[in-house]
Amino acid sequence: MTTSDLVKQMCQKHGISIAVLAKELGQSRQNFYKKLQRDTLMLTELKEIANVL
Repeated sequence: MTTSDLVKQMCQKHGISIAVLAKELGQSRQNFYKKLQRDTLMLTELKEIANVL
């Protein structure tokens, strides 16, 4: 399972969409989706994701 899969799974578990998560992180939806597709999330972004979720 990739990091992107885990992020998507956690979003579903917490009832938050990827678009809303991107907005909470201060990123555009398109940019965040591309990072998920390429699996290029940085450690600092993962920490921010954890804080939002």
